[in-house]
Amino acid sequence: MSQQPASKTNSQRSGDIAFLVVTIAAYMVVFANQVLSVRSWQFAAAIALGIAYTLIGTIGSRALENNPSPRTLILYFSAQIILGTTIILITRGAAWLLLLPTASQAIQYLSRRVAILVCALIWVVTMLPLGIMAGLQYLVGWGFALLAALVFVAAFTQLLVSEQAARRELAEAHRKLAEYAAQVETLATAQERNRLAREIHDGLGHYLTAINIQIKAASAVLQQNPESAQAALSAAQKLAEDALADVRRSISALRADPATARPLAETLEDLVEETRASGLSAELAIHGSPRPLPPQVEFALYRVAQEGLTNVRKHADASQVKLALNYGPDCIQLGVEDDGRGAETIQSGFGLLGVRERVELLGGTIQIDTARGKGFRICAEIPLRLSGQKSETA
Repeated sequence: MSQQPASKTNSQRSGDIAFLVVTIAAYMVVFANQVLSVRSWQFAAAIALGIAYTLIGTIGSRALENNPSPRTLILYFSAQIILGTTIILITRGAAWLLLLPTASQAIQYLSRRVAILVCALIWVVTMLPLGIMAGLQYLVGWGFALLAALVFVAAFTQLLVSEQAARRELAEAHRKLAEYAAQVETLATAQERNRLAREIHDGLGHYLTAINIQIKAASAVLQQNPESAQAALSAAQKLAEDALADVRRSISALRADPATARPLAETLEDLVEETRASGLSAELAIHGSPRPLPPQVEFALYRVAQEGLTNVRKHADASQVKLALNYGPDCIQLGVEDDGRGAETIQSGFGLLGVRERVELLGGTIQIDTARGKGFRICAEIPLRLSGQKSETA
């Protein structure tokens, strides 16, 4: 934020120094030609007007930076050209370098066409005293010398203006890039938070629900059937162990380390066994030719099955649930379907939202169908080519 004003201040300071150096050089030419007597009133007038010209060219030029209105520009360049012309007349043309800084400022602050007109005017008002005082024979030589000086100053100033404009564009691009980087960082943080939230809900949420069901079942039959209660508690203990293993798998997935992952069919069979242990009839059907899948695809489908079975146990009031895993040539599908009470509308909780986000991040789709009295069905389809898995041909 402070870099741009500091750069602007440095540019103004450099411009002031250049203006002062050229003005001093013009007066040194005057002294070298000994045009004026040290005690003449003309020398005093030239010095006074030179001071005014320098002050306006340095301090007064701030108005061009702060308020480059047409009126300000006309007043500034009119005053400088009048002062410079008067000094050149007083010095009988010896101070012919004096208006070069004004020509440079014309290139900076005026349009190209107007700046060329101002430079042409400077050439005329500078050459006029030389033609009158020194004679027309000197006009050609001095005229080409001044023209060359004006062209050099104009070209050098244009390069400086272009360089400053490029610096400003680069600074603006750098600022926008920093803003974009901050936005990307914020978005990445939000996505990572959502990912962690999905891991906690899909993993621990599933197992805690299953453990809660087993503990309730054990409490219900503890007095009448201690053996069944003990079996339910054993199942709850196994679920707690599985939950711990799932946490480890989630950490491994977050670290992008699929080395500890098991085949998808094996992990789905474990979920089916957990569902059977809760009293539901559950089965897994696999169609097509099983083959290795990208770890992120297997993990997403595992979470879909886990969320679907958890919802069946918690809400469906079903007696049977079926899982179907279909290996296609270009995609893989997983369906979870129950014979429960269903619903008139689909209530997308955080769990369904999480698995939908997982599948859509892999270019896949989630389809959910339900109706009152007709059960609940969730189907996930992930294209294997988009997710990095090449299709196999028979």
